[in-house]
Amino acid sequence: MRPGAYSFPSTNNNHMHQRRAYALIVFMAFLGLGVIASADPAAAPNPFLFGAEANYAPFYVARAEPGNPLSSASAPAASWSALGPLIFRQPLAARPRFDDGAVVARGFRPFYMEKRDAGGRLLQFHILYPLFNWRAVKGDGYRWDIFTLINHEHGPATRPAPGHDTDNQFDIWPFYFSNKTGDPATSYRAVFPIYGNVSHRLLQDRMGWFLFPVYGWSERNGATTRAVLWPIFRRSTGNGVDGWKVWPLAGHETKTIPETGSLLYKKTFVLWPFYFNNATWDRDNPGKEPARALAVLPFYYRERAEGLRSDSYLLFFGRTRRTEPYVYSENRYFWPLFVQGRGSGHRVNRWAPFYTYSNHRGREKTWVLWPLWNQSRMDDGVNAYEKKRFFYFVYNSITQKRLAPAGAAPAQKAAIEAQPPARKTSLWPFFTYWSDGRGRKQLQALSPLEVFLPQNEPTRLIWSPLFALYRYEQEAPGRVRHGFLWNFITHRREPGLREFHAGPFYSGERVGDHKRRALFCGVLGMQKSPDKGWHPFVFNFKSLQRQLAESNRPAPALAEPARDSSYTPRPYPKVRIRR
Repeated sequence: MRPGAYSFPSTNNNHMHQRRAYALIVFMAFLGLGVIASADPAAAPNPFLFGAEANYAPFYVARAEPGNPLSSASAPAASWSALGPLIFRQPLAARPRFDDGAVVARGFRPFYMEKRDAGGRLLQFHILYPLFNWRAVKGDGYRWDIFTLINHEHGPATRPAPGHDTDNQFDIWPFYFSNKTGDPATSYRAVFPIYGNVSHRLLQDRMGWFLFPVYGWSERNGATTRAVLWPIFRRSTGNGVDGWKVWPLAGHETKTIPETGSLLYKKTFVLWPFYFNNATWDRDNPGKEPARALAVLPFYYRERAEGLRSDSYLLFFGRTRRTEPYVYSENRYFWPLFVQGRGSGHRVNRWAPFYTYSNHRGREKTWVLWPLWNQSRMDDGVNAYEKKRFFYFVYNSITQKRLAPAGAAPAQKAAIEAQPPARKTSLWPFFTYWSDGRGRKQLQALSPLEVFLPQNEPTRLIWSPLFALYRYEQEAPGRVRHGFLWNFITHRREPGLREFHAGPFYSGERVGDHKRRALFCGVLGMQKSPDKGWHPFVFNFKSLQRQLAESNRPAPALAEPARDSSYTPRPYPKVRIRR
């Protein structure tokens, strides 16, 4: 008999085995009734949105490509894991925020993980993330770091110049910095705090030191500051800047436009921070009244500008009156606790820590019993966002809903308003729930890291699956998959299909009118087809979906679930699917 046949040879010895098989299968059938018997009797649609599963948990669990049960575990859209969640391979869907060209991730959690593109080129790998990280950069370059403190980068120069087309940087923060560019004029080595000169570090164009803080200097936008016994003695010159500081005793600095000589700012302090007097002019309109700030702390602080008067007394009491560029009036009774403000597009009602409400040009924020409850709303003209938090991270919920464009037809406006919002909700550390508002959903329990690192892809790929005692996935309404204990128990439901696995011990499948129930991945089981009824089998390890695909009896292809094509939703920056 060919392997995988649905009936036994008719020998006397085999009849005895057949009777024993029937007894086991009857018991097994009762176990599977609750999972399988409710399947839709209609013919199985194909392709399905989840791949067929082979479950040998905790040793090995694999999912074929959706709609292709014959695909191998190395197929582009196939995935597998071994030893629970530890060893894995999974495809990477399009990720607007993380789109680096990677299509597959694989590794041994949490020790090693790598990402590759469609051509097999290595793009990233991590060892005990975030301990060691390596990633490819543009132009066949690369960058690696050890806990972001020891860093090396080799690649095209970030600021190319004649003779300087490559950067080869190596740092041991905060003690050693180097860059080999191939040009002695732009290459450097520096040891902090002993001696060194570096370029484009710490927001400075150039900087250097000798026995810091004995001596140091920095240059930015053509202005040079030299310090002796930093931060006490400092002198700034160049590009219109002229100033000195003997901190904290006194200091004075001015900046002018070199071409016209017009002042841009003038700053003076005495016994910083107790007294300072600053003035700032508008570069585009030098004749405009400058913005001035005067402080004699802690007694008095004053701001003056065109359309602005603000006075504060004893730090905590004061008022602000503004007429440009908007009208606003604010009274401070015991700043920052008790503040009342009103104006065009602005409102503050603060009685902290009991209650606070503010609205600044449509950006609303409410606190109740700070820091317990916080709710905020805003929109950017395309989407409306709402965020709710309890004690910052214990409960965190974010929603995004598309706004109807200005001038939209009533029918289009009604269709957009009827669509549910995208949503992401976390109850730390118990679960994180995600929905894109168009039928795709996910839930994971436990989820202790997502609320703290919502945009960190390595954490999602390496650490989060280690806590996934339960995962729920919905690719479209009516097409769901449940996974318990790192896929030891799984249940999949799609129109015309039911699939259940309890590790390697029991599995049940139903595809249309075809049914299969098996023990130990197919050592023993029963299978039913419309023309043959129930038949026992032994040593048939092929899933029902694979058998139907091999026998060229797939059901007609199922179209993707209908979705509104009147618009393309903006990618949700806070939430994304985890494949």
